[in-house]
Amino acid sequence: MANNENTTIAKPGQYLTFILKAQPYGVPIGAVREINRIGEITTVPKAPHYVSGVMNLRGKVIPVVNLRTRLAFEPAEYTKETCIIVIETPSGQVGMIVDAVNGVVDLVDANIEPPPHLDNSNYNEYVMGMGKLDGQILILIDIVRTMTSAAEVPVPTEEEKLAA
Repeated sequence: MANNENTTIAKPGQYLTFILKAQPYGVPIGAVREINRIGEITTVPKAPHYVSGVMNLRGKVIPVVNLRTRLAFEPAEYTKETCIIVIETPSGQVGMIVDAVNGVVDLVDANIEPPPHLDNSNYNEYVMGMGKLDGQILILIDIVRTMTSAAEVPVPTEEEKLAA
């Protein structure tokens, strides 16, 4: 297993599952505070490319990140399934926009594998493991690290976008 020392390894337990670009993902349920429908998001000048803006959550202003853009995927139009998952980070709550929320699953050790090592890739900084669920692979990500890491996810070039 070739993870760097800053990578968190997925542990058995409950994961909130959601969809990005037709791929199921999972995040530890302990980081999730709530799930909301897409509402009014106020854009913020000079925000990083992956920050959609801020939203008012019961009187508290929190940043909203487009998780597709944060993970270097192309943005997509919002649908009726698009949601904002609010997570707790060391610096406060953050909303993340996902294509759809599936639900909560319970993963045991036998259903979790370490992430495969890919040369020249910093994806392992965010990927904690691979879950196996009903014949599908569930990418388990460290969502708090994804939202708070100083390491920037590279913006794909036009060639990389066309190859995807």
